[in-house]
Amino acid sequence: MIDISRAVGNAGQAVSGLVRRAADRPVDAGRPQTVTVAAPRAQVMQFWRDPDNLTRLFGDRVRVETAEEANRLRWHWDTGGDPVTWDTRVDVTEEGLAFIGEDDADAPGPRLVLAVADAPRGRGTEMTLRADTPAPDLVTGALTFTALYRARALMQTGEMPTLHGSPSARGTEGDR
Repeated sequence: MIDISRAVGNAGQAVSGLVRRAADRPVDAGRPQTVTVAAPRAQVMQFWRDPDNLTRLFGDRVRVETAEEANRLRWHWDTGGDPVTWDTRVDVTEEGLAFIGEDDADAPGPRLVLAVADAPRGRGTEMTLRADTPAPDLVTGALTFTALYRARALMQTGEMPTLHGSPSARGTEGDR
């Protein structure tokens, strides 16, 4: 006969161990993140060139706008302290798009590289986002993955997943 309480306890310990190991593993800002979207490569490339889409993808931390010159974008990052502004050139490369910072001619500026490739078995397009920035805290692996996840949701459904406005059984600070 199976001891249900022991089985549940063992399962809980196994899950707890997995969660603890995942939480202890630091996010590598330089490590590329990849997501597959059910959309053709041309649509993906066009989507990522739109400053309004980029603003939505990176959430409350960034606002992207077209700069004065063609193929230039201005990124306004809210760091919680002094805001950071990046002017980037948008280059179409063999692998996808590169947002290349032009802040200082002597030092490399921030760089976000979106690589696009056909997904296996005709399942759409793989999007891989790599960040090389002078302020790695701004663009972490978690933030790049979130941007990719949101891009996939917007392209496939026209909506972005959110918990905002979702009811829950938990009270808020104002309820206490």
